[in-house]
Amino acid sequence: MIRFRSATITLIIINVIVYLLVAFMGLFRGPQGISYRDLITVYGGVSRFALSNGLIYTPLTALFLHGNLMHILFNMWALFQLGHVVEGVYGSKWYLLFYFVTGISGSLSAAAFSTAFTIGSSSAIFGLVGILFTLGLKKDTPVVLRSITGYSLLPIILINLFLGFSIPGISNAAHIGGLVVGAIIGWFAKPAYARSARSRRVYTRVKEKTPEEASRDILVKYIPVLNGMKDNRSEERTIRIAQLRSELSSLKDQEIGSKVLWELYKRDLLSQEEFERLRRFL
Repeated sequence: MIRFRSATITLIIINVIVYLLVAFMGLFRGPQGISYRDLITVYGGVSRFALSNGLIYTPLTALFLHGNLMHILFNMWALFQLGHVVEGVYGSKWYLLFYFVTGISGSLSAAAFSTAFTIGSSSAIFGLVGILFTLGLKKDTPVVLRSITGYSLLPIILINLFLGFSIPGISNAAHIGGLVVGAIIGWFAKPAYARSARSRRVYTRVKEKTPEEASRDILVKYIPVLNGMKDNRSEERTIRIAQLRSELSSLKDQEIGSKVLWELYKRDLLSQEEFERLRRFL
C-alpha cells in the first residue's frame, strides 16, 4: 500500500524511468556508430549550440537526463529531502511551478556562461535550496522550519559551490542560476500557511467555518510543520501532536477528523503509533 502520494515522488519516478530508458538505449548504435544514449544527450542536453540551432526545448529536457548512476542517485536523494519540505510549505501545484522555473532558469544560465552540454536536475534542486534559504530569513516563518531553512542551509550552499568550482564537469552556472531564481521566489512567494492565515482572518468576519473548512485549515497548517519534523521524536514534536489532537477534537465531527488523520498518515507524516493514538481521541 502506498501511504502517500506527492509531486516529489512523481518527479523522482519520472527521472529514474528516463535514466533507465536512456541507459537501455545506450546498448544500440545509430548513424555512424554513435550510441543512441549519446544522441539523446546531445539532442536533450542544454547548451549554447543547441539553443542557437533551434533546440529550444532543451532547457526542460536537460532536467530529466543524468550522466551516470552516482549523478542520479545524489540528485534524487537531494530532491527527496528538499522536495517534500518545499511541497509541504507551498503546496504541490506551486512546488511544481517553482521546480521547473528554477530548473529552466539554471539551464539557461548554464548555456549563457558555458559552451558545454549541461544535463541533470541539480539546477532545480539548487532552486529548492534557494527557496528554503530566503524563506528562513522571513519573520513569519514558523520556528519549526527554522532548522531547515535560512542560514542553516548556508554551509550546504557554500560546500556545493566550492565542489562545483573544484571538480571538472560540474556546471556551477546552472547551480547558481537555479539558486538565485529560487532565492527570489522564496522571498516573494507566500507559503500555504500564510495564504491560509490571511484568508482565515477575512473569512471569520463573515461567518463561522464549517468542519470541512476547518479540516482543510488543519491540513494546510500541519503538513509543512510535520514535514519539517520527520523522524524527529523531540519534545517539540510531542507538543505539536498534542496541539493537533486538540484541533481535531474541536471539529466535533469524527468522520472529518478521521479523514484529516488519514491524509496526514498516508503522507507519512504520522507514525502508526501516533495515528492510532490520535484516532482513539476522536
